[in-house]
Amino acid sequence: MVRRRIVKSSKKSSKWSFFLLGGVVVLLVAVLLVIKLTYDKGEGEILTPASVQEQVLKGFETSNQPYIGDPKAPVVIVEFADYKCPSCKHWTEDVFSQLKKAYLDTGKAVFYFVDLPFLAPDSTVAALAGESLYQQNVDYFWTYYKLMMEQQGNKNDTWATKEFIMDLVKQNIPGVDLKQFEQDLDSQKYIGNINADIKIADDSQVGGTPTIFVNGNPVEDDSFEGIKAVIEKQ
Repeated sequence: MVRRRIVKSSKKSSKWSFFLLGGVVVLLVAVLLVIKLTYDKGEGEILTPASVQEQVLKGFETSNQPYIGDPKAPVVIVEFADYKCPSCKHWTEDVFSQLKKAYLDTGKAVFYFVDLPFLAPDSTVAALAGESLYQQNVDYFWTYYKLMMEQQGNKNDTWATKEFIMDLVKQNIPGVDLKQFEQDLDSQKYIGNINADIKIADDSQVGGTPTIFVNGNPVEDDSFEGIKAVIEKQ
């Protein structure tokens, strides 16, 4: 805030100075009230119409995303992830496995995966491969999802290449139409689906991976205990 210094003139009467000072005080109080209403508490962030609204999941359509669990379940869990993200690997191995046992396998919740490839160009290759497999068979996708996290390389290395992925699928996912899969991968047939996922992330103010939403609201603590607490509360 810029403070305006007021210099009192010796020629002014004390009565006039009193009223002038009173006016300044009123003006300052009004300004402070405006600032309080305009700025976010504790952070001083100017609230725009977009940031006034609570962060929620926007533009998400369940029909366009791979899921595991009962789609009619009362609890909907959504993950935004990058296959090259080390934190996503840990979350999948430590948290997702527990969620699956406690909520997905029991019909209490459904889990959806959304691509957010942002770490490197081969993040997009990995996302395209997952989308192509999903279009063939959702079971192929979930096998791929698990394998990619298990065999994740260094995020600074270009490891999620077409060659790596083709071999991974060929060796571990029987039944895949490999010719169709390779054609889809080479032509980036489903890049529109990946871009749609990225738009969902942008519209929902997703700033990184993994980001977890439960029933449309972001979860601050994405540990199993944190997500469990949110689910039980709802």
